[in-house]
Amino acid sequence: MYPPRTLAFVCFVLLWPSLPVWSAHADDLPARSREADDLPSHDDLPKRVHEGKILPLAVLKAKVLAKLPGELIDVSVDRHDDRIIYEFRILRGSGQVTEVEVDAASGRIVEIENE
Repeated sequence: MYPPRTLAFVCFVLLWPSLPVWSAHADDLPARSREADDLPSHDDLPKRVHEGKILPLAVLKAKVLAKLPGELIDVSVDRHDDRIIYEFRILRGSGQVTEVEVDAASGRIVEIENE
């Protein structure tokens, strides 16, 4: 007698050709948001800094760490309402991770959230 796992595998292999096949069409996939298409590339960010459209990352980082001391563990860039936003994740001395969103153009802290 064969073990149940072996029998299940053999049945699966034999039934495989008769299983229905679903294909995804472009209309079935979720639409990409306009924001995702408008995100600046990492190559574009230095150009925007040079043009004076956004502040340098080092300036924003210093501002965030002065207000919320800790270890910077992650930085990402996003776009909200046609503004470039840097999201800083900071490991605080208490072991708590805090996410800080900063407007890249003005340097204003938009949101502070404890995770």
